[in-house]
Amino acid sequence: MKKAVKDTACKGLCNESGGCDRKTQIRLKNLLDVRRFLARVLNDLDANRIQESKAKALGYLCSIMKDIIRDSDLEQRIAKLEKEIEK
Repeated sequence: MKKAVKDTACKGLCNESGGCDRKTQIRLKNLLDVRRFLARVLNDLDANRIQESKAKALGYLCSIMKDIIRDSDLEQRIAKLEKEIEK
């Protein structure tokens, strides 16, 4: 039986497809979530809990998520303004 891993930035992230030991998935729904996750990645890198290459990959993906979150937020705001103009 697999044990649940504490909710830290990178423990339990696995290279195998189909799941891993994490009880919950990482949720990055807003920029604050991305900032917190990246801070945990940096702390894990500083404490030598993850490899530099993995930290680089996670940082790059956080950058992509940041852009997606900003774009979707902007898209929602524009749609809301367009609806208000139509009224």
